[in-house]
Amino acid sequence: MTNRKLRVRQAQTIVPFGVGAILETQGESFVAADTGRWYLAKSEVVESPRLAARLKVSGFRSAPAAKNDFFDNDKAAGVPCVRFPEWLFCGACRRMVRWNNLLEKPGHPPLCPSCPRNPALVPMRFVQICPRGHMDDVNWPWWAHSRPKVAAQPCGGKNEHLSFLVDDTSMGLEALRVHCRRCDSGRDLLNLLDHKSTHCSGKHPWKRGSAENVCEEKALVVPRNAGNLYYPVTCSALDIPAPEDSGGPPLDPAVVDRIREEHHLWQAFLSAEGAKRRTLASMLADDAKVTEEELFILATYETGQELPVGREGFAEASSHAEELSREEWEALNTRVPITEKNLVTRPLSWPEGRTAVQELLRERFEVTVADRLREVRTLLGFSRVTPSLNSLVPVTGGPRASWLPAVEVFGEGIFLSFDEDLLAAWEAEPSIRERVAGISWELGQAFQQERLLGVTGPKLLPRMPMLHTFSHLFIRQLAFESGYGIASLQERIYARPGGRRHQAGVLVYTSAGDTQGTLGGLAAQGAPEPLAETVLRLLESGSWCSNDPLCSEHGARGPAALNRAACHACTLLPETSCETGNTLLDRVLLIGGNGVPGFFQPVIEAALDRAARTARGQA
Repeated sequence: MTNRKLRVRQAQTIVPFGVGAILETQGESFVAADTGRWYLAKSEVVESPRLAARLKVSGFRSAPAAKNDFFDNDKAAGVPCVRFPEWLFCGACRRMVRWNNLLEKPGHPPLCPSCPRNPALVPMRFVQICPRGHMDDVNWPWWAHSRPKVAAQPCGGKNEHLSFLVDDTSMGLEALRVHCRRCDSGRDLLNLLDHKSTHCSGKHPWKRGSAENVCEEKALVVPRNAGNLYYPVTCSALDIPAPEDSGGPPLDPAVVDRIREEHHLWQAFLSAEGAKRRTLASMLADDAKVTEEELFILATYETGQELPVGREGFAEASSHAEELSREEWEALNTRVPITEKNLVTRPLSWPEGRTAVQELLRERFEVTVADRLREVRTLLGFSRVTPSLNSLVPVTGGPRASWLPAVEVFGEGIFLSFDEDLLAAWEAEPSIRERVAGISWELGQAFQQERLLGVTGPKLLPRMPMLHTFSHLFIRQLAFESGYGIASLQERIYARPGGRRHQAGVLVYTSAGDTQGTLGGLAAQGAPEPLAETVLRLLESGSWCSNDPLCSEHGARGPAALNRAACHACTLLPETSCETGNTLLDRVLLIGGNGVPGFFQPVIEAALDRAARTARGQA
């Protein structure tokens, strides 16, 4: 443990500096400790019954906030951190030192005990991790003696008389060398990142009383700021009114009738478990001409309890996101004003005497402005090496959390509900289906599949990449007109299949964890007149990219080849703003081209026609 005071915003204790993440500040490196070390007397309860019920936890707590600059015990306010990595070196004498409590002084970094001026020690640049979430220091004594210059090892290869040297005549990792001063053994770091003969130590340094566990995985050495060192898994929910009981399952009555007609299979499905349930679900779905998702929705309604979908690991997390998304979609899509404490919405109508462009926009979407909204974000756990929910590391010291860390944020937003009939007709175009089929295939092979299915649902509909691309261009344009930076705006895409009707909406909102709301600049842009101009400008900017024709005509691109016509110059956003990590994007689906009709192509053509008539003096 360390008693240094580190300044981190409360919202950052979820992402990017949540439990198990490395925090670097002022030349020092720490890892955030598990929630078992939090001083709960200073931690505030975050209310979100809907999210707690979905995640099956008792509630949420925010990180304890530090009120002053002086604390030096475990029960002081603030989030405790552990110094990591433990191996440090002196930039002056180059000696390596393993950290211990004697080196720690309140308010100061560890100092070199060998140099006269006692300069601050610097953490080593590399650590080792494994796919099961363990993390530890690289075994530097072993590395220094793994390729000795001399046959004999007087120190036995176990001493800690090490130095971290730099060769001015070389470059890269070959110039860095760990050297044993006692036996003169040493080895440079040229092959360190490719070395896979070391077994994982099984350590969790951020956990209280972290003991070594048996781990058969091979350790992977990475820089301590590597992107694959920490993949947080979060879940968030808007504060919406409690849904009213509709008196029936949220499915089309014809679907319900077809399922119940298969009486024997249906009853067997309800009573089955595990692999047998999956087999019966497949058979029943084929016979009744329905989807397996619709089977589970009806089963949940009739039994009063959620039946597990059966896919290990990510199925539960995906179902959480799906249920939360469905409830939010139904609340925002009602076209009825909401005046709750934490959600205030105003459905807006297009004005009379609309222009041809405004009429085309009205046919495509309806607008609801959220003058106030509240979002609760929680950290479920994290993984390392690859983003896998099957090897999720919990944020508590135990295997199951009774509560989870969370933060509440307040803000405003613009919700656009797209016309289902128009979308369905557009999705039926063969060229649209063919283009999206390629993205869907790539999604099935992607290493991010588990996480992305929680956003897209079990099936990728063509509307998903189209609405997602629209959202990105919308955010980029709003950054010029609303007074908020791009990184301050976020998105929620509602494009999952299922239920009576597929989802078809976009929510762009801003939220801040340190203030009770915002200034209204974003909500003001939701009025019909400025919104129409904003949409026209985003379509204009999306019609052309400085990287065209490479951008618009290039095939698969981006992470896991999940993008088509999208690049940093025209579409991509900061990672904090995007719901899918800048994947599932394609401008062509929005504006058209390459033989593919864009959903907004008629709007662009009408705007160009109006501009041409204006130029000729005919407007």
